[in-house]
Amino acid sequence: MSLDEHDKNLNLDPITDAPGAHPVGTGVGAALGGAAAGAAAGALGGPLGAAAGAVVGAVAGGLGGKAVAEAINPTAEEAYWREQYTREPYYDANRSYDDYAPAYRLGLYGRSTYTGTFDDAQSDLAVHWDSRKERSTLSWPEAEAASRAAWARVDEQLSPRTLSREIADNDDVIDTLNELLESCRDGEYGFTECAEHVKAQDLKTLLLRHADECRGAAAELSAQIRQLGGKPEEGGTASGAMHRGWVSVRGTLSGYTDLAMLDECERGEDAAKARYRNALKENLPPAIRTLVERQAQGVQRNHDQVKALRDALKTAP
Repeated sequence: MSLDEHDKNLNLDPITDAPGAHPVGTGVGAALGGAAAGAAAGALGGPLGAAAGAVVGAVAGGLGGKAVAEAINPTAEEAYWREQYTREPYYDANRSYDDYAPAYRLGLYGRSTYTGTFDDAQSDLAVHWDSRKERSTLSWPEAEAASRAAWARVDEQLSPRTLSREIADNDDVIDTLNELLESCRDGEYGFTECAEHVKAQDLKTLLLRHADECRGAAAELSAQIRQLGGKPEEGGTASGAMHRGWVSVRGTLSGYTDLAMLDECERGEDAAKARYRNALKENLPPAIRTLVERQAQGVQRNHDQVKALRDALKTAP
């Protein structure tokens, strides 16, 4: 179902205009999410098993679509973003809320229409942008961050702890912060490794600055972990160490080109973004959530800057 059709089928309350239980949301969640997963699992038992698995999976998948449709109030989301948008890292002072609002709506409706992640749906959302941008002057690359933010906010609100209003216990919070701490150290080591091999001095300076930012974020997390009575983890992740090893291998094979190093920096920041997204699905105490959200915005900025530089190098003569 297209996003346009989804908009037309919102089940609005006749008095308040608030969204109700959207049949469309349930149908899409069942058809695209649960049925596919159920059929895949049931296929182990042959054709009959696949058919039964699809039916059972459709019920589970439908709950996902229904959860989005019922739990998220578009009016409340509109009010939130109208108040929040100027504080977002992608905000441009030359743009008004009317520029960003359609992007937020696209992210919201995309999340209730598609299964999977924002990255899975991104190409479809990009196609829809031109027909749904209303009066916005943003291109899709400029609107993407706002749509992603709206999508992520829905994910946050639909996390089990958020729905139950259960604050994560102290040990869980420490574990979450330690995972982010390891990610920050991965970033520090990765940016430093790449900075050693780039040839352009301005790139070297930028990557070393990002390494310092990761070091500062790690110090903040370590202090918070100690404040909670925990012990900060030492070093980074195993996957981060493997990635740094691959940086050296790729650098040797490619001659340590600036483009190759930027590719690897972006790969590392993609992993960091995923870890922060997962952390924000937890119902963290308010002060800690504020810290994690701020650091997540920094990761997104680093990623976007590295990606822009890499893309510029790719198109350079």
